[in-house]
Amino acid sequence: MKVLAQEPSTTIDLGETDISIERPFTISVIIKNSDSRPIVNFPSLKGFIKKGTTTSVSPVEINGKTVVSQVITQSYTSIRPGQYRLPSFELVVGETTVKSDEVVVTVRPGATPPGSVTAVAAPPEAISKNDVFLALSTSKSAVYTGEGFSLKLSFFVAESYPFELTFYELDQQLQQLLKTLRPANCWEENEGITDLSRHPVFFNGKRYAEYRIYQATFFPLNRQSIQIPSVSLKLLQYRPATKPGDERRKEIVSYQTRPVSVRVTPLPPHPLRDQVAVGQYRLIETNLRKNPAVGQSLQYKFRITGEGNIASLPAPLVPDSTTFDIFPPAEKEVIDRTGGIVSGSKTFSYALVPRQNGNFPLATYFQWIYFDLKQQRYDTLRSAITLRVGGTALPEGDTVRVSLPGSIYTGIERTDSSRQPINMQEMLRLVVNILLVGMIVGMMYLFWRK
Repeated sequence: MKVLAQEPSTTIDLGETDISIERPFTISVIIKNSDSRPIVNFPSLKGFIKKGTTTSVSPVEINGKTVVSQVITQSYTSIRPGQYRLPSFELVVGETTVKSDEVVVTVRPGATPPGSVTAVAAPPEAISKNDVFLALSTSKSAVYTGEGFSLKLSFFVAESYPFELTFYELDQQLQQLLKTLRPANCWEENEGITDLSRHPVFFNGKRYAEYRIYQATFFPLNRQSIQIPSVSLKLLQYRPATKPGDERRKEIVSYQTRPVSVRVTPLPPHPLRDQVAVGQYRLIETNLRKNPAVGQSLQYKFRITGEGNIASLPAPLVPDSTTFDIFPPAEKEVIDRTGGIVSGSKTFSYALVPRQNGNFPLATYFQWIYFDLKQQRYDTLRSAITLRVGGTALPEGDTVRVSLPGSIYTGIERTDSSRQPINMQEMLRLVVNILLVGMIVGMMYLFWRK
């Protein structure tokens, strides 16, 4: 369901209204034709808990023009099954205020009993006394060069913990933590956690509240293994007053993680081992214009979609061709960073100008090699389109390349450079100079006669 905002370029998109309790309810703000990403304060919803915020950029082509859409999505987790009436709300997006309609969200029971919590494996850290600890964990202990792994920093508090804890100067602490947590030899895709939401979990026979402080996916850029040292976090702890009427005792407590490491393994031998992408991908192509004529420009889109480091996907290596003029592509990408997985798509748009008649399989020109993590081997995505070119072919042996239809160089091969054009301005200047010289000679003759 989409609600148009006061400004046509901004919309609110509400997620599905009939969901199971395991699935989140989402509110998205879509800002078209905007390269900047504003800060959006999403509302609190009764009966729901705020989860993370995700962002993505989605370039689309409308009427020949590229329109960039910024998509900012807030996720909500339902506390229990039931029907929830969400009243209309307003969001301030930049200098624009957008308004939603009232909606009813139905949350159905899931496979787990209502009120239960998620069971997770115990973190590797030794649980400190009073069952409060800081945990740093990775999704994988070993990866290939270019393969992504998720890094998460969470703070756990047992429900039975007797004292109140409050995060202390978290922004300043997080800036220092990130300098240690971010590996220097990796590409980072940050999930952008903006809310310290409480996530109930269960392990070692106890209930805990997990507060996710930082989560990102990293892609090693070289063969150097990842070593992340121990980090610490300070919190304010309040103890009960010793006597009735006295203030509670306040103290700063510190919690520390264990260091973690990720082993990086080089890819198997291959001529392009240090250049190919790593992940799981597939190819989507758009249909081309049927039977284009020789010299007629057409657009071809080579779109790669899947899981991996979408932002750094290289363009296909296109060989030189005497059959086509192939111009460098325009690139567009859409990236989703959710749940420790980076996915999306990258589109390469080529302008092709055929130079000969005939049937031409585009797989000859457009191939994309990558390392398939699932198959543990190199694979190649190839175009499945065979382009049939009709019309009049260029003369045999013609080597002139046109940049685009309508170029100033079009037809230059038929121009006779021995024929010089007449410059009317130069001709007029010559005539005027002759007249001036004649007038001067005439005046000199008259003076001489006198």
